[in-house]
Amino acid sequence: MKYLYLCILTAAALFVSCRKDNDSSTPPLTIPRDSIQVRFSADKIGLTELYESFNQKTPTFTVTKGKPNKTFTYELTGSNGLKRTVDTITKGIDTLDANGNAALFLPGLNRYKDGEITVKITLDGPDTIITAKTQKVENQIRDYRDFIHMGFYISSDTSAHYVQLNDFAFPDTVFTAAPGFAALYGSYDGQGHKITNLTIKSEGAPLGARVDVGLFRSGAAGSKLQNIRLELSEEGITCKSFANIGGIIGSISGNKSSNTSIINCSVKGNILVTADAKGTTTGGIVGYTGRMKIIGCSFRGNTSGSVTGGIAAILGSDSKIDMCYAYGKFDGDLAGGIIGETSFNLNISNSYAFAIASSGQFYAIAPAFPEYVTVTNSFANAGIPSDGVTMATLPDMNTHLAEMEITNWPQEVTPPANNKPYKNDTDPAAPMRLWWE
Repeated sequence: MKYLYLCILTAAALFVSCRKDNDSSTPPLTIPRDSIQVRFSADKIGLTELYESFNQKTPTFTVTKGKPNKTFTYELTGSNGLKRTVDTITKGIDTLDANGNAALFLPGLNRYKDGEITVKITLDGPDTIITAKTQKVENQIRDYRDFIHMGFYISSDTSAHYVQLNDFAFPDTVFTAAPGFAALYGSYDGQGHKITNLTIKSEGAPLGARVDVGLFRSGAAGSKLQNIRLELSEEGITCKSFANIGGIIGSISGNKSSNTSIINCSVKGNILVTADAKGTTTGGIVGYTGRMKIIGCSFRGNTSGSVTGGIAAILGSDSKIDMCYAYGKFDGDLAGGIIGETSFNLNISNSYAFAIASSGQFYAIAPAFPEYVTVTNSFANAGIPSDGVTMATLPDMNTHLAEMEITNWPQEVTPPANNKPYKNDTDPAAPMRLWWE
């Protein structure tokens, strides 16, 4: 019995010894895990990325390193929600390809307000959830591509407020129409940054029709343009016939219930029509307007047209121009240093026009019809004067402008510390500039 007991103990010891040897030579069992990844194609998705995704050039996001042919669901959420109450979130089902990858193009991303966008990917068996984030910056204009693509997404949205982040130049491209080709319903703030090298050569429109030509094509009632500094190319903007042409915008609507405005914008360059052009209204800032305000704007260059004005060709009834100037050549059948043609109940104040040359019937500031337009505290060196216009040589004009001080500034602008709207140009032989230039 004692012998049997010793044999059992010996066998048990050998068994334990063998098990330890096996444990040291055999690696632990591992369960394969899915290494799937999801990434947005850009850290920031703006107008250019939205457009390229819509046109199947660049995916909205990609899913990679998954199990081949596996089905997954996706859902997009935004930190600031959707633009409209009728909009719905973007979600769906897709399948990884034979390599375990998928690329998704989601045009519905433009329905989300700007902010953080999160995509959630869910896979079954076993359940796996992965996420990725990006920033949507549709209302930020970073370069000329964003500016051009803006037209595809404006969509009558009065809440769209575009902000330009930096200077940009158009490539050496000749546009045949406005690069901002859709009507603006909200606002655009250039934040004082430059837009340069714009060339437009428009054929205009046939008899009985009319096109709008400018950096922006047109604006709806209530739209607002501000702090834009446009420098045209050497070729500038040209047109052959029947068009409303402006450096900033071709035409802009307005009415009593709207607050349409162009504030602190400048244009440098030539806006011209061909010698045989018919039916053109050409303004340094805007061609044709409804009721609106134009404050703190300037044009330096040459302009021509059937009706032409240094700031606006035709200004709508009940409109106001304040602290604006034009400096250059004016060539038109009917031309004015600030506006070319009047309507009813217009007010122009604290402005000036300096004509290097002019032709046709040229008014110093505006058509001299006091029953239609009231001009106050304004100056010019040439043309047919009207009440409220002081005719002066350049030195005298600069003296008057240097002395001008505004005590009741429009609420739309921030006045300089000295309340003076004009300051000396870097060229002493040139007329003064606006305080913000």
